[in-house]
Amino acid sequence: MVFRFYWDIFWLLNVIMNLFLMGMTAVLRHKNLKKRLLVRSCLLGSTQMTGIVVLWLRYLSGNGWKGLQGGSPQGKQMLVLVIPAVIIAVEMLQITFRERQIGELLKDLFQFFQVSLLTGGALLVCREWLGNGHLSGIWMIFAGTFGVWFVLLIMERYLRQEDKRSGIQDGEVVLEDGKRYPLRVMIDTGNCLVSPYSGERVMIMAQKLAKELDVEKNQAPLLIPFHSIGGDGILPAYRIPFLVLQDGFCARDFLAAVSPQLSEDSAVQLIMYGRK
Repeated sequence: MVFRFYWDIFWLLNVIMNLFLMGMTAVLRHKNLKKRLLVRSCLLGSTQMTGIVVLWLRYLSGNGWKGLQGGSPQGKQMLVLVIPAVIIAVEMLQITFRERQIGELLKDLFQFFQVSLLTGGALLVCREWLGNGHLSGIWMIFAGTFGVWFVLLIMERYLRQEDKRSGIQDGEVVLEDGKRYPLRVMIDTGNCLVSPYSGERVMIMAQKLAKELDVEKNQAPLLIPFHSIGGDGILPAYRIPFLVLQDGFCARDFLAAVSPQLSEDSAVQLIMYGRK
């Protein structure tokens, strides 16, 4: 029995699956997804994985491209690919989401493998249900992927509707040096925080976002007093050059106070005031 490997088909299927898995990871993790970075990461990851598999099969066969004698690789041999697969997954996630904290990257990786396991399970179900005689391996992959995509698409629409009801949007902060930071923004009509010095309205940002933007580097904090049900206090505020939301709203040179109440696990990184 001869085992043959078609690298071009493997590469194409790998690209398709990576696009699907990364896209669903972005949906479930509420990430602001840039298509350019998504395509770049999936093409790079698929090319790297294909190259690794090609070299690995050459090593196993010891017979160039004439095929592996005695059938396909065994389970123990396949385990060799686990470590490079994890490394490539981390690389793709970092390129796509540009995470700056290891904790967030690990959460992305965990969600990525959750979706991978779900997809793999769906493909196995399709194989058992349809049988080997009905569809080839390639068509089975497409059928299984479509089924999972359909289910997760419904989930995505549900999550987007929840975001819309709660006033959450994707946005992006742009610094003076041109660096861009994607984030999740909540439009809260209950945010009545105002600067006592200028009378301008103040947004509220998470400590994690403040660290990423390095707001303390070139400016001193402006102390903003606040009053809430939980108590009174003072929050340090900093000026942010530019904010744009997915609905086209833009804010320039605005004040944002750093609040410890917005934790790293919070669904949003910035709370802005209501708009008329």
